[in-house]
Amino acid sequence: MLANYLPNCERLFTTRRSTTQMHTRALNKLLRTFAISNWYQLSSAQLEFLAWQKSRSQIYAPIHVLWGERDLGYLDYFSQAMLCGTFHACSDDLPKIFSHPERLKRLAAIVIVSETQRDFFEACGIDRDRIHCIPHGIDTTFFTPKQADQTDHPFTVLCVGSYRRNFPLLREVFQKLEAYQDIRIQVVSSTANRHYFADLENVQFLSNLSDAQLLEAYRSASCQIVAVENATANNALLEGLACGLPTISANLGGIGEYTNQACALLVENRAEAFAEAVLTLATHASKSAEMAKAARQRALELDWSNIAKQVETLYLSL
Repeated sequence: MLANYLPNCERLFTTRRSTTQMHTRALNKLLRTFAISNWYQLSSAQLEFLAWQKSRSQIYAPIHVLWGERDLGYLDYFSQAMLCGTFHACSDDLPKIFSHPERLKRLAAIVIVSETQRDFFEACGIDRDRIHCIPHGIDTTFFTPKQADQTDHPFTVLCVGSYRRNFPLLREVFQKLEAYQDIRIQVVSSTANRHYFADLENVQFLSNLSDAQLLEAYRSASCQIVAVENATANNALLEGLACGLPTISANLGGIGEYTNQACALLVENRAEAFAEAVLTLATHASKSAEMAKAARQRALELDWSNIAKQVETLYLSL
């Protein structure tokens, strides 16, 4: 998405697939031996090879690896081009991901999506002025609020996502809301997480939605809950904001960097606090409406066009 908003940019990509084939798994393990990242695999090597070929035939400054913790392996050895990397992983995951963190010092710029990541990279010996916090963006032309008034519809709480979600906490929250028949709950996640809510009659569990179905889920909701163990940027959070959903979350990781008091209720990381926040929004329509407008406004600030300008400024500074 970012590349779509950057002029004079050539996008290189490969498809990353999970595999059960023995020889591919063995090759991935071999490739990771001296790679910067433990998440490196064959598709990462193919991507780096494409970038290396391009950098030999034309002058590219910089080469920007948009998912650094996944695809950085050997380009710092073989390319003379200026390298940038964007990193998305949580602060507690970063030390587990990098086998050779000292090689990150070879990058001209480290782009983080949350200030919570900064300490890790500084501990790797990277100068503070080479670490740039640029937020993750959102497509506000696709993710848009509902048009029709839905005040006569049930109050619907939406929870989207799988990665680093706190499902035991969500289950507790939804159990506390079982007594309120006028509150509907939808969870959109991987089928592997269905068991957390299988016995809760007030929860509708959805998986494998198309883009259009996901958009409809956001537009049909009254608010969103983002319950995480940790976070930097969060796609579901941004998608919900762009669709005008008041947000309920704990102020963990980078959540507070992407929200504000006007669009989000940042509560204690307890089931009781989450449930109380849901009831507050469900019983105060005017407050929900004000927060919905603020949510959309916050998303517009994070539109990819605005984020791209920050990235362009970084390129020019290099």
